[in-house]
Amino acid sequence: MSGSPSNRRILLLHNDPVEIERLTAGLSRSGFSVVTADAGRLAMHELVHDPPCLVLAAEGTNGRSADTLARELRADPFLGRLPLIILVRDIRVNDLDWATLGVDDYIAVPYRPDEVPQRVRLCLSRLERSLDANPLTRLPGNSTILHETTARIESRAPFALAYLDIDNFKSFNDRYGYARGDEVLVVTCRILTTVVSELAGTDGFVGHVGGDDFVFMSAPATIEPICQTLIKRFDLVIPDFYDPDDRGKGFIDSVDRRGNHERFPIMSLSIAVVTNEHRTISHPGDVSKIASELKKVAKSRPGSVYVKDTRGAETTDGAAETSAA
Repeated sequence: MSGSPSNRRILLLHNDPVEIERLTAGLSRSGFSVVTADAGRLAMHELVHDPPCLVLAAEGTNGRSADTLARELRADPFLGRLPLIILVRDIRVNDLDWATLGVDDYIAVPYRPDEVPQRVRLCLSRLERSLDANPLTRLPGNSTILHETTARIESRAPFALAYLDIDNFKSFNDRYGYARGDEVLVVTCRILTTVVSELAGTDGFVGHVGGDDFVFMSAPATIEPICQTLIKRFDLVIPDFYDPDDRGKGFIDSVDRRGNHERFPIMSLSIAVVTNEHRTISHPGDVSKIASELKKVAKSRPGSVYVKDTRGAETTDGAAETSAA
């Protein structure tokens, strides 16, 4: 998590001064700042201007049970949006229905001194991943993609990054509706994650930029086999998403963005592959710029195509390798 104060501020709800001091000291040693209050006297105007990243609440605060405390906090328009960890006595743990309580984690009392900051960090880490994940495919989103790209650039090891775009996806959505379009995205996700896992193993990465745009990464040696296998499997299953008449024709009649009638072919893949094999890449922006150029080349070709950059840093045009299934 970020080291900025707004992202390291914990709201502690507790009645016991000794426990407040103990918890505050442990969290402060771990780099968190702590604001303490009880659930009945919250200075909401202060919290809104300097919002906490998480609420840590002890059962018994203002005489409230864990159930009541969680329900009241979740009902609050401001605090209800924050992750919530409940401190509860160990003899009470099995008395609570955690499935319906609406909390993100609990810490049993008594606890080890280092347990609280560790659980807070884990909770915030889970939240960060869940907020970044695409809600449809559950793949990592833009923040994680940027982090992963930056890490591979800074490692200075050879890497390959590919942008994948589904051609004619919009016309398919217009024809068949968003529900069937979502099915296409989910199937594309399954094919992509399976192929990258099979061929790249733990070195592979898959992310979902949004819509019909995906990103995957691997070592340069495996990127082309991944692209080839992806195209083969995608092209094999995608016709089944079309009605028999459209599938038989090999296209759908639709209307383009200008309102003109047009024939749109069966969906295919355009993949732009960027690597640091032949040029130095020092910033994620360099990857985006190169990929944008390559994607234009890929989209100018019919059918499913991947285009791999083979240009040296000193070369400004040409010399891109284009391959199709």
